[in-house]
Amino acid sequence: MVTGLTRNPTCAEVIAQTLHEAGVRFAFGHPGGEVLELMDALERSGIRFVLTGHESTAAFMAAAVGRLTGTPGVCVATLGPGACNLVLGVGTAYLDRDPVLAISARTSTERHHRSNKQNLPLIDLFTPITRWSVDLEGADVEDTVKTALSVAAGPPRGPVYLSLPSDVAGKPVAGPDSAGSQAGRGTVHPPLPTPAHESDLPRILSTLNGAERPVAVVGIAMDAARDAPAVRRFLRDTGLPYASTVQAKGIADELGDGFLGTIAPAAGEDRIIEWLQQSDCVLGIGFDPVEVSRLWHFDAPLQIVANAPVGFGTFTPPAACVGDVSALLGRIAEGYRGRCLWTADDIGYLRARVDAVYHPPSEEGPAGMSPYHLVGALRDALPDDAVVSSDVGAHKNVMGQRWRAPEPGTFLMSNGLSSMGYGVGAAMGAAMALPDRPVAAVTGDGAFAMMVQELETIRRTGIAPLIVVLYDASLAVIKIAQQARELPVTGVDFAPVEWVKVAEGFGIPAEDVSTPDETRDAVARWVRRRDARVLVARVDERLYTGLKY
Repeated sequence: MVTGLTRNPTCAEVIAQTLHEAGVRFAFGHPGGEVLELMDALERSGIRFVLTGHESTAAFMAAAVGRLTGTPGVCVATLGPGACNLVLGVGTAYLDRDPVLAISARTSTERHHRSNKQNLPLIDLFTPITRWSVDLEGADVEDTVKTALSVAAGPPRGPVYLSLPSDVAGKPVAGPDSAGSQAGRGTVHPPLPTPAHESDLPRILSTLNGAERPVAVVGIAMDAARDAPAVRRFLRDTGLPYASTVQAKGIADELGDGFLGTIAPAAGEDRIIEWLQQSDCVLGIGFDPVEVSRLWHFDAPLQIVANAPVGFGTFTPPAACVGDVSALLGRIAEGYRGRCLWTADDIGYLRARVDAVYHPPSEEGPAGMSPYHLVGALRDALPDDAVVSSDVGAHKNVMGQRWRAPEPGTFLMSNGLSSMGYGVGAAMGAAMALPDRPVAAVTGDGAFAMMVQELETIRRTGIAPLIVVLYDASLAVIKIAQQARELPVTGVDFAPVEWVKVAEGFGIPAEDVSTPDETRDAVARWVRRRDARVLVARVDERLYTGLKY
């Protein structure tokens, strides 16, 4: 409860104080008159309200903060159109498994059943894309917010939506209601059982010990920061070759001898999937099919260890243990007596085949450099502690495979929903949460155009991300798909834009680069300066090779 007041606290004050006590320090959003009391309460409680140019950016920023810190990120919007604009970011957090608390206004209790102006069934709207959605009517506010934070933090992690009637925020809390809780929709997931569901552990061990060509796939159904050391130790001690899903990059050692590459999706992943299909045991360490676009896992001898159930639709893994991933891996390692016939030559041959799929024939073309070599130049120039976000587009497939993430929490991507615009918003959230770390976003010009208004947000807040814009004046991944299907190229090309001048118009320094060497030099200068900056990297879309859509 709020302390230091001589009166009963308002609903908004209880929300703000509860969030602050949980470790929340930022709330991102776009205001309306219906959330002014909440914004004021947040600021007075020590939570900085950060104005964004669009509500989807607020949700992307909140998702990045939640993923990086483990504390749910908070985004705020007004009723009606404001709440609707949150949907993209909240849906992204839902399928990307990011802890987010989304709060929007709702029409007042007096008007709610009398007028439909700006009055949408918001609980119905958010229930399918959240782990819990609830109306705050003024009773049990503190307990409801605490429950919301707990549900969002998982496992599995995900967004929770709170609907706040415009006339309730400024009123004193009403105390417990007759039902003892707020009326909400969705499932409030209980904590994991202790001990974990281990009934399948003997089956997993038997399958693994009987396998001659086992392989591991590392996914996101775990606490990345806490479980990464155990994952790396397990893979080192057992000697299993391993791949990683895109969002799990950095959990396993991507420079290790046993690393095969990235799947779900990434350039060249078909070669890795062929390897998985030749394996007689696929150990899914945190494997979550939410990242998978190809359905190899349905027929694979998949044995899953995860912190939450990962079945979906008609997919049920042959065996799964749900619980503390580090502890479960320790149990499996103790009982592992198997052998692995895969050799270093096998792994090297696969890596070479993967690289050959998307390695372009030249470093540069008439329109600019190859995206493959651009990504290599960025990796060369950025320090290992940099947090790098990738947007969605053709470059996502190259980033997913070519980028090497040295540690968990150094690579951010939307892969569950794969939302264009995520890369810029995620970098902004990371720069807020980790002000001492270098942060960079890699985005295409199509996605950047959706988020360009946030350059004003970046300047106003004083954060200093590097935004690398791959400029080819097209939606390259869609154009590649049209060409592959022998369809006319339609609706995918942009008029030329002078992005350097656009960025400078927002007060953000910018420069063009056209070669990998120019890119390395420009990034090295940014690392020394650490100012907000846009780097417009001219790429030749014809040098995207090996991509499928």
